[in-house]
Amino acid sequence: MNGFARALHLVGGEFAAPLRAATVRVAAEQGLCPVLIDLSAWSGGSDVLLGLEHAPGVRWHDLDGADGEFDADGLFDRLPVGPLGERVLAHDRHAASPVSDGVVRAAVHALRLSASLLIIDVVSPVASADIHRAGDGLWVIAGDEVRSTAAGVAAAQWFSRHGFVHGTLLLGDGVGGSEDFDTIDAAVRVGRTDRRDLERGVLCGRRRSSLRAPAERMIADLVGSENAA
Repeated sequence: MNGFARALHLVGGEFAAPLRAATVRVAAEQGLCPVLIDLSAWSGGSDVLLGLEHAPGVRWHDLDGADGEFDADGLFDRLPVGPLGERVLAHDRHAASPVSDGVVRAAVHALRLSASLLIIDVVSPVASADIHRAGDGLWVIAGDEVRSTAAGVAAAQWFSRHGFVHGTLLLGDGVGGSEDFDTIDAAVRVGRTDRRDLERGVLCGRRRSSLRAPAERMIADLVGSENAA
């Protein structure tokens, strides 16, 4: 589609789920043909997040054991697809197990050639770094409870030590301003409507959602930098 798609890495597992769903919605509404790539085998499946758990299509376990490169358009066309054209490469909840690093790298590379935007669902900074490419966006998403915030700070420090440019965002039901957290760039409250959408498998980020503005900004920064390049 655009030659070689950039990726938006949202590191934080379940805490990043509302923003991840909102980003998929915004990208799809902008006609960017987003693919949500699930690198968290035990998180319940990103197809569930998008309400596509019953949609036919390829999951990670179908690719396990493959050797060599994937057909880019063939893989893209076989992924589960939603009503806005959003696609997902997820782990099957009934056959969840990590696939090899080589398969992950090959699948991500193929989808960079066939999609317009990749959104990466990942918990480990190391897993994110392994498929990171120049021009990708990278955000650490922390929840607003103590252990999640501490985990977010630890992930952000790892990226800093290894030279990755990234942003940090605090996400929760009752977060205050980002000035309350020295290492957080922004704080966003998740509203009731978004929580209900999340529980129902409906994409977060409706027009009046507080999640919409950060999702739009992340995509604009990524697309804008690509156009500038």
